Amino acid sequence: MLQTFRRRAAAWLAIAAAAGLALPAQAQPVLVADVATGQVLEANEATAPWYPASLTKLMSAYVVLTAVRNGKLRADTPLIYTARAQAEPPSKMGFQVGQTVTVDDALKMLMVQSANDIAFLLAEGVSGSVEGFVAEMNRTARQLGMTNTNFVNPNGLPVRPGPDLQRTTARDMALLASALYRDFPGQAGLFSLDAIQIGDRILRNHNGLIGRYPGADGMKTGYVCSSGFNVVATATRNGRRLVAVVLGSRTPIERSETAIDAFERGFAATSARATLASLPQQVGAFPVDLRETMCGKSTAKARAERKLDPAGHPWRPILMSKTQVNPVRVYATAAPNAPAVAAKPSGVDEDAPTAFAPTAAA
Repeated sequence: MLQTFRRRAAAWLAIAAAAGLALPAQAQPVLVADVATGQVLEANEATAPWYPASLTKLMSAYVVLTAVRNGKLRADTPLIYTARAQAEPPSKMGFQVGQTVTVDDALKMLMVQSANDIAFLLAEGVSGSVEGFVAEMNRTARQLGMTNTNFVNPNGLPVRPGPDLQRTTARDMALLASALYRDFPGQAGLFSLDAIQIGDRILRNHNGLIGRYPGADGMKTGYVCSSGFNVVATATRNGRRLVAVVLGSRTPIERSETAIDAFERGFAATSARATLASLPQQVGAFPVDLRETMCGKSTAKARAERKLDPAGHPWRPILMSKTQVNPVRVYATAAPNAPAVAAKPSGVDEDAPTAFAPTAAA
């Protein structure tokens, strides 16, 4: 079946290219690069500033993994769930204050459930405060050459009231993805988990490519109203891993379709256009704000029609299918002198084709 879809996709791309439609619209940043070499195979608005949403959690993971590597804490170190973490909105794990979660399990929850509360749990556990952790995130971004990125919290939720000073670019996110694979090769499996299980709840990865697109092996999605649907995705074919960054898609399905098209063009490319380091920067520009387009009342009907339309892209049937997953168990221990309480995960499941929650971040 997958081979059939790939043949249809290749034919569709050929027709689109002949019609001048191969590249996405100028308003949507898309970048494809080779993870090992940094060679850029496609770049469309790749340095346009954008709201990162939950792509922010890739940097949170990098800082946590660095702390583990440096001996500041261990993968099995228990972290205490605080009231500040509990106050974060969905997507979240919904533990009780005082419960503990190991660093390793917290990272799995962060990547699969995109848990906003767990981002705060990790921040406080690593740096003692969210503010100290965010400062480390920004120091790390500068060290990695992410020249047009700024973080204000560890989960990417919007700042209300503003100004919201979060920003990134497709190019910067590709640099971060490459650095995670380069600096923590033993943790690559963290970004390809298709599901986790806590108690009797199975939570599926929001990345619609995992288990559907051949070779897909990471990494993270992101969504808030102002950003649209973002993804940093990786796929490996014939020993070569590419990263595709897609920002500002209108639905989760369209985000996955755009990433698949970008991967197909990238794997077929015979030459590079540039390197990640050499792409020109847009200094002083402000992020595009899609809030009205994504969450305004005037566009609600159009969003619903796009979300449910089964026609169009050749990969849509398989992207809309529910795949079998192999969940990894994660745990949270009870608070001291308190009875065990079941977790209450909440938030949109982007893997469900009909799901759309304007207030959620994933």
